[in-house]
Amino acid sequence: MFRNDARRYQRISLNLPARIMVNAVDEYDGRLINISPGDMALISNAKVVVGDAAVIHIDGLDVIESTVARTFPDGFATSFLLSKRRRNLLIEQLMLKANPEFADGLGDRRSTLRHRDNGSRASCRLADGTSLFVTIVDTSVNGVSVDARRRPPIGSAIHIGRRRGVIVRHTPRGFVVVYDSASETAQDNKPALRAV
Repeated sequence: MFRNDARRYQRISLNLPARIMVNAVDEYDGRLINISPGDMALISNAKVVVGDAAVIHIDGLDVIESTVARTFPDGFATSFLLSKRRRNLLIEQLMLKANPEFADGLGDRRSTLRHRDNGSRASCRLADGTSLFVTIVDTSVNGVSVDARRRPPIGSAIHIGRRRGVIVRHTPRGFVVVYDSASETAQDNKPALRAV
């Protein structure tokens, strides 16, 4: 192995489209060549120099903040600026991409990015009419994870706030709900409130 290849993380080859924002000003298209949990290489005509800030949206993966580490004739490589949690999520995604034959059923049931919550509480209404107070752990566009004193059965219908969903799995301290897309459509068709 050459000294230049002695990277901290092993890279995997992925050919995915990418959108690149350089120094929060210029936007370019590009393609991912390879990626690891700590860095990536892209083909792009982006005008970059070592040290530039690059925010890269990779189709099918994530939006990653990074710094340009080196350039080459038809592209560049970056080093990531990720929290430990975001890096761990990326490792999971890359493992699934690198091992598709083992990935069936292992991926996160929510395909969109999760947002950590600061422990806000919510009232839930169950199908039998009872109420349950929960603490929100994290949310995404299509679901929510909560801590709760009791865990209704998997498959139970539930309302969290104004959103209707189904309990899809239990966690050590609560459960996960995937929102019903029909309830989103119904909400979208409600007349909007207007300021008077």
